[in-house]
Amino acid sequence: MALASLGFANGPRLTLRLNPTSIDWGFDIHTSVTNTVGGRVVQITGATLRDLTVVGYLGENRRAGGSPDRISDHAGASWRLHETFIARCRAIMQYQARDSRTPGKMHAPATFNYPDRNWRWQVYLKSVEDLDGSASIEHRTGKFSHGYRMTLFIVQGGSDSLVKAGSSLSEIDLAQANAISSYIKRISEGIGWRQSEFNGGLIDASSETDSGQKEDK
Repeated sequence: MALASLGFANGPRLTLRLNPTSIDWGFDIHTSVTNTVGGRVVQITGATLRDLTVVGYLGENRRAGGSPDRISDHAGASWRLHETFIARCRAIMQYQARDSRTPGKMHAPATFNYPDRNWRWQVYLKSVEDLDGSASIEHRTGKFSHGYRMTLFIVQGGSDSLVKAGSSLSEIDLAQANAISSYIKRISEGIGWRQSEFNGGLIDASSETDSGQKEDK
């Protein structure tokens, strides 16, 4: 099974030991509301992709070596893996910001690759934190498995594999269209609006006879 990774081709890179348990993103719908004599007109002007949130666990690597009598201290202990994970994340953040003091120059984004879903995103790593708190890593007695939450700002999709067969729309475009459609459905149900042949709806083809004439109800 191919593992997810984050980083640069010629810079710091991080390959996850275990694939994420969840990857989530959403959309903010942009609207323009105009009050008229007949009521309010809501126009949808677009949608903005939210940050990508990657959640997972680091587990424990017992093959990393060390004394079997001191499992909590060996090189593959979860807390040691987490410290290495955080160090690499910081290296990625420093590398992506290397041109931040150069006027007019934008530093190149990193690549987040998730082979299992054929996802490949150009992103900036915004933050990383322990699942048990807002700190990058939290140590405490009895904690045997460390988890992380990475927040990534999506710049663009970076792979043709995001384009579905038979369609010119990428998964991002399709998700955006679905988000807008869901929003329209929610507000239309709230005001009692129903689609019909008088407001853009289509006549149900199942209500027609073989001769093409509409059947009397």
